[in-house]
Amino acid sequence: MSTEKEELRTRLLSLREGMDPAVARRESAAVCGVLGADPVYQAAEKILFYMPHRGEVDLRPLMELGWREGKQVVLPRSVPHTRELELYRIDSFGDVVRGTYGIREPVPMEGNRVAPEDVELVLVPGIGFDEVGYRLGYGGGYYDRFFAGKGGDAIRIGVAYSFQWVPTVYPESHDQPLHGVVTPTEIRFVKGGKRG
Repeated sequence: MSTEKEELRTRLLSLREGMDPAVARRESAAVCGVLGADPVYQAAEKILFYMPHRGEVDLRPLMELGWREGKQVVLPRSVPHTRELELYRIDSFGDVVRGTYGIREPVPMEGNRVAPEDVELVLVPGIGFDEVGYRLGYGGGYYDRFFAGKGGDAIRIGVAYSFQWVPTVYPESHDQPLHGVVTPTEIRFVKGGKRG
């Protein structure tokens, strides 16, 4: 991994974790508003969300809206020995427990298991996002494996605070690009991105 990539990860994590909580709440609410009004979100019935961790954009208000609108709210569960994601529908925040890496994950109930190929929209957390759709994560490769496999047909939207949009995240050959990135002001669909 390049020194530039590691330095970018460290710098962006520091900025995110040092955010004023009021600014983080305001930007998170704005991101939820932009997503909720977009036709890509409105058309999707099964949406893979994430639970906020280490200062990530908080999409819980949009998850609550999804329940009210009759959408299926899906969360990922990390499987460390395979570095893959399992997906489960949740019907309330009571279906979530602290899991791998300290991230809140869905309780694995077989009746709530969701097939990766059934998800229409994936809202992807990250540390940074660039102008051609690549994402800088923590380095585990979970989402890259997911998109390279059965989750590859879903529309993939990165979720970012304003400062997380950068010229490049120094992508590597295994990195899977996103179709767009949502910020507090807009969804930026990248070259080759799709709106469904």
